[in-house]
Amino acid sequence: MPSTRRVKVLAIALAIAVCTILYLSNDSSSQDFYSRTVAALDKKQASDQEVAQKLQDIKDAAKAQEPVAPTTPQKPIAASNEDGKPIEVKPPAYAEEQNSDNPTGRKADDDAKSVAGRKTMLKGGETKDLHSGKEAPMAVDREKEKYPAGKKVEKEEKVESKEDHEVEMELNSILKKGPIIIFSKSYCPFSAKAKRILLEKYTIVPAPYVVELDTHPLGPGLQAALAKSTGRRTVPNVLVSGRSIGGGDDIEALDAGGGLVEKVKGMAGKRIMEAKLTEEQ
Repeated sequence: MPSTRRVKVLAIALAIAVCTILYLSNDSSSQDFYSRTVAALDKKQASDQEVAQKLQDIKDAAKAQEPVAPTTPQKPIAASNEDGKPIEVKPPAYAEEQNSDNPTGRKADDDAKSVAGRKTMLKGGETKDLHSGKEAPMAVDREKEKYPAGKKVEKEEKVESKEDHEVEMELNSILKKGPIIIFSKSYCPFSAKAKRILLEKYTIVPAPYVVELDTHPLGPGLQAALAKSTGRRTVPNVLVSGRSIGGGDDIEALDAGGGLVEKVKGMAGKRIMEAKLTEEQ
């Protein structure tokens, strides 16, 4: 049998041989992988360059198709007559007015709005007739027409005075005195006629309430308030349930026609307990 030392030497030699074979095989495969990687990178770079070249070609073609900017037109040569003097060509009147109104040469649609096809409303608030080309004031601001220019006029607010309040309170208090109110003046013959018919010729329960405006402290104010509420300023003014049935002549006409009682009852309703001609004694 071989000795132990020889066996160890053979084992070590065999291990070295195996390691050498493995190293050589791994080095060969690594070189193949590196070669394949480099080849793939070169192929990709070439492809990217080809794509970039195609994009550049497309941009160049697009620039070539862009329209050429128009050149500045030359000024026309002024015509001259036989003497060599230039002939002055005057534009028509409407063209001068149009140029003066629009010196910048911008379109009229930018600065104006057509109104009913007849006038254009400028930004400044004026109007311009499309036929004559002349500007005319635009009457659209009612406040400016009502008040003078440059003056600020505040609207007057009606403030109820103390006297107006007292008149209103007094009138409401009088209307509560009864269904029939006679607003009269002590010296007025028409008032006397209305009072005689309603107070003496007829028996009305409750009796008509009489207010003598010429002796009442708020008489003028009450008369003005009656004119505003009933539309009647003269006396007498006979009210039934707050509504006027007229003056002395109206009461006389109702009495003569026999419709006074019916009129009073129809307007006052159940507030009138009794209304009839007074029985002669």
